[in-house]
Amino acid sequence: MKNQGINYAYITPAGILKITDEDKEAAKKYSKNGKYVETTIECEGGYPVITYDNKRQTVVVYDLDNAVVGNGKNIKTEDGDKIDIKLYPELYNIYKELL
Repeated sequence: MKNQGINYAYITPAGILKITDEDKEAAKKYSKNGKYVETTIECEGGYPVITYDNKRQTVVVYDLDNAVVGNGKNIKTEDGDKIDIKLYPELYNIYKELL
C-alpha cells in the first residue's frame, strides 16, 4: 500500500524508527519519549520505505549506525542488508531529531 500523505515518525521504546499513517496521537502514544514529527516519507507496515537496490523496500532503523533492509521477513530482524543511514539524509535527520 502506497501512502504519500502526511505521516508521523517516532522512535519506539526499543529505539526503532517507525512511521504511522494513523494520526499524531498514535505516534505520541507509541513513542518512547512523546516526540514525533510529521513526514512525507512513505511507510509500509509501520516502517519507512526507501529505494534500495532499485526496489522499494522497508528499512528498519535501529539507531544512527544500524539500519537494515531486505530481510524479506514479516518479523523484522537484523538479518538483512545493513545500510548506511547517512545515505538517506531525511531518515537520518528525523531519527536525530526524535532522540
